[in-house]
Amino acid sequence: METRRQSGMTLIELGIVLAIVSALVVVALPAFNGAISNQRLKGAARAVADAFFLARSEAIRSGNTHLVIFQQSLGATDPIVIVDDGLPATANCTIDAGEVRHSITAVNGVVWGTTSTLANGTAAPYDSGAASGEVDTGSSFTDASLSASNPATWVLFQPDGIPRLFTPNAGACDAIGLLGLGGGAIYLTNTLRDYAIVLSNVGTTRTHVWIPSAGQWKK
Repeated sequence: METRRQSGMTLIELGIVLAIVSALVVVALPAFNGAISNQRLKGAARAVADAFFLARSEAIRSGNTHLVIFQQSLGATDPIVIVDDGLPATANCTIDAGEVRHSITAVNGVVWGTTSTLANGTAAPYDSGAASGEVDTGSSFTDASLSASNPATWVLFQPDGIPRLFTPNAGACDAIGLLGLGGGAIYLTNTLRDYAIVLSNVGTTRTHVWIPSAGQWKK
């Protein structure tokens, strides 16, 4: 009579299964990590667009000047802050005590600018403020002089909802730019993807992602 084989796995079979599972994990892990990183980047881009929208809507609602300050400039301790700078007549283009209304914290793996192997400094559509070299720094905004040699990491909204450039100087608005010239863009990357969040001269926002296969930005 034949001996019936007992059900179950031998140690050799178990070892083979574990080896296969380990190989699959090794292959899938980079793709999984990349997907997580891209989701973080997409979320960060959405947060920038939301910051522009919130500052604009609050300026219209309250009648106060609202600043959007990024890259931890002008004394900001978070990557992006929205500041209620008070009535246009008294706004000083500076972060004073109690003026920060909203802040966006850093996102792991997300940095300012574009990646050399991707967009490589190429300006996004509708980015009227872009000039040579500025895209790589993460901001194409300038100060109120509109000089490409004076890049800025800020923009303001007045009660009409139109973005304006400005030049801060010792706790005062040394200059506020002309109507219709306040557009610019923020660029973010995780080295796998590049995003551009473009603020138009009238205050609308467009978010673009770089498509390597097409060699261009796509909304």
